Amino acid sequence: MAERPQSDLGSVLRHEAERHLPDRDVMLTRIVQRRTEPAPSRWVWSLRPVAAAASVVATLVVGFAGIRLAGDRPEPERDRAPAAGEDSPAPSSSPAARSKAPAREGPGREEPVERRPPPPATVTPTWRPVDGFLSSAAVVDGHSIGTWAQGNVTLTTTATITALDVVITVAKTAEVQEAGRWTTIPADMVTTAVSEEKERLVYRFTLRQGTLAPGSYVFAVQYTHADGERDPARDTYGALATAGGRQAGVTGAFPAT
Repeated sequence: MAERPQSDLGSVLRHEAERHLPDRDVMLTRIVQRRTEPAPSRWVWSLRPVAAAASVVATLVVGFAGIRLAGDRPEPERDRAPAAGEDSPAPSSSPAARSKAPAREGPGREEPVERRPPPPATVTPTWRPVDGFLSSAAVVDGHSIGTWAQGNVTLTTTATITALDVVITVAKTAEVQEAGRWTTIPADMVTTAVSEEKERLVYRFTLRQGTLAPGSYVFAVQYTHADGERDPARDTYGALATAGGRQAGVTGAFPAT
């Protein structure tokens, strides 16, 4: 086929272009159709968050439903005798039923041994008869007799005391009753008191004014008891003193007879 000259090709194209008339109605119809059709990609992306929200709501509904069902769970049906023609129900395999079943005895099975708790340990108090500038000692007075006794606590200080509190206890052994108290500190400088508790008498001496120079001071408690020798091992004492901004505390017990 012979090739047409370039000038003839151009005239042919111009002729075809002039001969072609676009159909305006067809073009408008296509535009309207494209505008009314949904874009697939836009709707796919817009539905994803809606689906996610629906999933969350469904999870919450299931959770609340589970809680409600657990609270509305009916009481377990009690055991009843089988009616005529019914088979006896199979034994329950629940943990409660298994726990009620008697233990089977077999070879080598040992019966549980009841273990008793160990007896409470005896605690021996740790006394502190000496502390800093303060030292102490306790003894039953030698003038004590069969139904009357006196316990003496002696405090010795190497510093000037500005505050002092002394407590002496007498255990309530047979027929123990309070019978008096005294101290070598002048009466106008100290207050004394005695109280009764369930298991002991409590004597108290308190320095209310003045100061105590370095030296020794005696605090005596008197009591009556059943006729015979009494063991004072459960009688105790304690003292707290202040001197020059320092504090010292001593504790102790009367020696056993």
